[in-house]
Amino acid sequence: MKIYVIRHGETNSNLAGIVSGRSDEELNENGIKQAQDINLKIADMKFADVYVSPMKRTIQTAEIVVPEYKYIIDDRLAERELGKLKGYSIEQLWDMPDWNSLENKRMPEGAETFGAGRERVAEFIADVKKKYKEDDILLIVTHSFISRCFWSISNDIDDPRAFENFKHKNETVKLYYI
Repeated sequence: MKIYVIRHGETNSNLAGIVSGRSDEELNENGIKQAQDINLKIADMKFADVYVSPMKRTIQTAEIVVPEYKYIIDDRLAERELGKLKGYSIEQLWDMPDWNSLENKRMPEGAETFGAGRERVAEFIADVKKKYKEDDILLIVTHSFISRCFWSISNDIDDPRAFENFKHKNETVKLYYI
């Protein structure tokens, strides 16, 4: 099955290099333009369904990218819960020992680990595999963290040192086979 993953358009936190987690931020002007550009890139594609994170920025992106689709909001596609780490830069977070842990589910500061995110995404994948046919195509509008989880699962990557190398820019679409 093909799953196209779109990262939401840019927000002011993205622009400032701050990880916003589950705060309900809207797209900035550039983020709206990015979503419009993605709309043009995928205009001819047909999707069995469109799934969206419950965050405002992903819903806004979906409404611009695929306005003709009724989308399904799925909490498992939400951004990483940051606990007390909200407002940190990504560079600060990469240096924290449990940030990419696959064993622990929460960091001492209350933030969700990479392993917890992978579990959410693995559960989502198992559910869509039951619901859809092999040749169906899904579109997911979500966050870089969730896209990283799709990437690590679909490529069987479980080395936490490799996770930092993954990048999903706001204006790009990634394809995963599950």
